[in-house]
Amino acid sequence: MDMKLARISALLLAMVFLLQGLCFSDTKEEFPKIGFAKNSGSNVRAGDNINFESLCKLRKGDPVKIIDERYSWFNIMLPKMAHVYIKNDFVDADLDENSGEVNAARVNLRAGPDTKYSIIGQVSKPQELRIVSEIDGWYEIEPPEEIAGWIHASQVSFKFVDMDEIGEEKEEKEIEAEERMEIKKAPLALKTRKGESVKLMLKEPPKTKGNLVFSTQAD
Repeated sequence: MDMKLARISALLLAMVFLLQGLCFSDTKEEFPKIGFAKNSGSNVRAGDNINFESLCKLRKGDPVKIIDERYSWFNIMLPKMAHVYIKNDFVDADLDENSGEVNAARVNLRAGPDTKYSIIGQVSKPQELRIVSEIDGWYEIEPPEEIAGWIHASQVSFKFVDMDEIGEEKEEKEIEAEERMEIKKAPLALKTRKGESVKLMLKEPPKTKGNLVFSTQAD
């Protein structure tokens, strides 16, 4: 009887573990997927912690390719604007073409032009690099495609924001405002019975809205 009870208990325990595994597999995020920066100034960092260096700041609506998640941070492919550095000794550079080729294996890429900065990835020969600038024996380069950074999940939205449309709408409103100001400033030239030129200046009352006040001034 005890053996039968033990077998039933073992079977129930196995079923519990199996169900837990199924639940975890159902809730696990699928990657890669695309998100968008929720706010302008969102930091992309060298690691999943605010103590890591900022590699760049995103604008609201900038797309990000998410490849993994750790706690409340998303691992994303670095945008082209991210600041990535490599020691110039490990690059055969053609500065006229702003390009170079890695000449060693497993060369560290860092978050700044010094070995004190965080390692954010590695490259090996004969990978080609795009050189942005040179500083103190280091090259700043465009991030290779396989190099990733981190952004806090609170800074990512999965709802698309078309910043071009927002920009166009803002520009149209600014143009309309400028046109209204020009209309208010522009004098209206009229002729009197004696042929004198008279300018009508449109002035907006300081505390009222609606009707315009006309004042006349002879040339």
